Amino acid sequence: MGEFVKVAKVSDIPSGEIRSFVVNNEVIAICHVNGKFYAFKDECTHMAYPLSDGHLDGEIITCAYHGAKFNVKTGEVVAMPAVEPLEVFEVKVEGDSIYVAID
Repeated sequence: MGEFVKVAKVSDIPSGEIRSFVVNNEVIAICHVNGKFYAFKDECTHMAYPLSDGHLDGEIITCAYHGAKFNVKTGEVVAMPAVEPLEVFEVKVEGDSIYVAID
């Protein structure tokens, strides 16, 4: 498990939204789904486009470029053309701060 790094405030990411952050030279997307936060590498595994440009519907994010779908909680591929899962990161919230575990 990686070291937790403060990335954002809870108020920075409204419910149902995605935001992208650079953390330790890694581009990480954090989304807010039903009061919980999920973090993943902000790169579609199909063609490396930013997933934060996509559409979030519950726990499913759809890549804006080729329509690949992923579960933001697990990283699981839900719809092709992607076949590789997303790299997901552990998230914790303390007070108004969001921390992500980065290696």
